[in-house]
Amino acid sequence: MELLCIKVKKGRLNGIADTFNTYVVLKVQNLKSTTINRRGSKPCWEQDFMFEISDVKKGFIVELWKKGLIWDRLLGILWIPLKTVEYATDEGSGAWWMLHSEVIKNGNEICGTKTPTLHEILLDVYFALLPDSDCRSHYRRASLQGACHSRQGTYSSLSSVNSALSVQEKEQSNKDQVYISSLAKARWTRAIQKRSHNAVLISLVCCCENACDVTHIVLGLQNGIKEKEMNATLKHH
Repeated sequence: MELLCIKVKKGRLNGIADTFNTYVVLKVQNLKSTTINRRGSKPCWEQDFMFEISDVKKGFIVELWKKGLIWDRLLGILWIPLKTVEYATDEGSGAWWMLHSEVIKNGNEICGTKTPTLHEILLDVYFALLPDSDCRSHYRRASLQGACHSRQGTYSSLSSVNSALSVQEKEQSNKDQVYISSLAKARWTRAIQKRSHNAVLISLVCCCENACDVTHIVLGLQNGIKEKEMNATLKHH
């Protein structure tokens, strides 16, 4: 399981500034998240989103929409493969992406986009890097290789190695959960603090004891769950 972090920063739109009132939609696996509306040809959203990823072989979709009186209009679309996303410990400056007007499909699944528009969007996309992940993987490989090539590689010795590995991996898993929780708290607290009317949500995030609670609040924020439902979710967990 990977933690995908996406920050929708800014846009550079081609056209008359007064005609634009735009928002961005993120479609990651079975989830859909939307930014607020911003006016002008250089909109600034500066919104953070996080998603748990189970299959890194796929990709996610970024859509730019123009708000209308009756119907909203799609201005551009982008498909980003997850295998191209790098790991990082914190957000960076991001990169500008050119939006396209058409999608490429493999059956019913989108696998790319084509025909560039004149609209661009600034995104910061990365997988949250967990501490000691490389060291843990190296330790497991070295321990198992040592056990296989040892002259005393009996069943009992292998059991001892596996037992030791299980204990260490369990401890590391707990550390990873604490890290994810801390990362989620920090990023979402910064995002929420930008809006004074959401001060009550800051206390909900800060009261979380584990990554599972934070994830529920994150998904709640992104999908419009009411405060009462968030409280019920926290009590349940």
